Amino acid sequence: MLKKTITYQDYFGTTRTEDFYFNLSQTELSDMQMSVDGGLNVKLDQMIKAQDNKEIYNTFVEIVAAAYGEVSPDGKYFLKEDEEGHKLFKKFKSSPAYDALMDDICQNEGTIAEFCNGIIPKKVKEPQDHQQPSNIHPVK
Repeated sequence: MLKKTITYQDYFGTTRTEDFYFNLSQTELSDMQMSVDGGLNVKLDQMIKAQDNKEIYNTFVEIVAAAYGEVSPDGKYFLKEDEEGHKLFKKFKSSPAYDALMDDICQNEGTIAEFCNGIIPKKVKEPQDHQQPSNIHPVK
């Protein structure tokens, strides 16, 4: 999970600094990989080689939309929809904080890599010992 502190000016002109949260579960990341022929990594590599900035930007917006959410007060859940099933990203995208995030990403080269590395699950980034955890036992 990535906690991104964003400073922005709200619609009343007040400067605000808030924390926003972004995360992709291992399943969500797998879904994104499987939704593209050859995988998301291949697609991104092709866009970068072709210097297709429009497609890179659009793909990044999709990644931000998929990753945005709120942590439940007890820390057990990363919520991406409200109780009526509306995506929380829609509200975030209509805020000046979203504009500040996208400005930062467009103006600072390392921000995209930092963002993507921050939202990828630790299990995916770190080498795994493929032994079965001791608290999981096969059903007989």
